[in-house]
Amino acid sequence: MSTSKEEAAASNKKRKAMDESTTTVKSKKSSKLNGNGKKDKPASNGKSTPSSTTSENSAAAAAAAANSLELEKANDGYKPLSLEDIKGRIKSLCERVPNVPTDGLDPDDEGQIKHWATQLQAVIEEFNLLVCCISAATYKWQSERSGAADQNLSVLSAELANSQDQISSTVTPRLTNVLAPVVDLVVDKVVTLKKKDKTTNGTTTSDADAQEEQEVKQNHYVRKQVDPSFLKLCATILSRNAPMIRQVVLCNFHKIDKCMTDYLHAQVKDSQHDSRGFAY
Repeated sequence: MSTSKEEAAASNKKRKAMDESTTTVKSKKSSKLNGNGKKDKPASNGKSTPSSTTSENSAAAAAAAANSLELEKANDGYKPLSLEDIKGRIKSLCERVPNVPTDGLDPDDEGQIKHWATQLQAVIEEFNLLVCCISAATYKWQSERSGAADQNLSVLSAELANSQDQISSTVTPRLTNVLAPVVDLVVDKVVTLKKKDKTTNGTTTSDADAQEEQEVKQNHYVRKQVDPSFLKLCATILSRNAPMIRQVVLCNFHKIDKCMTDYLHAQVKDSQHDSRGFAY
């Protein structure tokens, strides 16, 4: 009986020892796993992971590209004009339109007529160049504009084209007729020169016999007006219509200024009522 009790106690001790070893192995395995059943990440030692390094590199590349673009713009001196900038410049052109003297322009004073026409022509040229910049200032891809924005842009484009047509058809030809009249290249005079030249032609003649007289003609050309009476008529027409020509230019400039103001207000309303942000 004592022998069987000793064997049972020994077997119980072995069982307990085996259970303790199994529990120790399980605890070691569980310490290597986190709460989600994944292995615990090693503690950070101050070094960035590959994913964070990639994102930092992409951000640095984007910043470098933006800086290079800014430097490129600064080097070539290009600065895009906004619609407000163009509007302000067109408004300032109104102050540069030359005034008409109280007693009007003298059609017999060619210098006064050309000076007034040259000033007005310079203003019109700058206006046409500013109008060309409006297309770039209002550009947006079609899918990024609403239907109302397309209609607003169409109205603005139509008014710009209408103003340019009025100025080019009623003002520019009158200025061109005075500033660049039709001329023709004609012979003004012919100069004939006579000189003696020595030619031996391989013979042994004397110098007096070898001298031959040559005749050289020189034509001098000048530009002359094809029709001076027509130029006089153009100067008379310009001096007579100068006040109304100035009025046509100014009214179109003010109309474009008002049209651009209305377009900007309409764009603000369209952005406030744009429902595309709720689309999905």
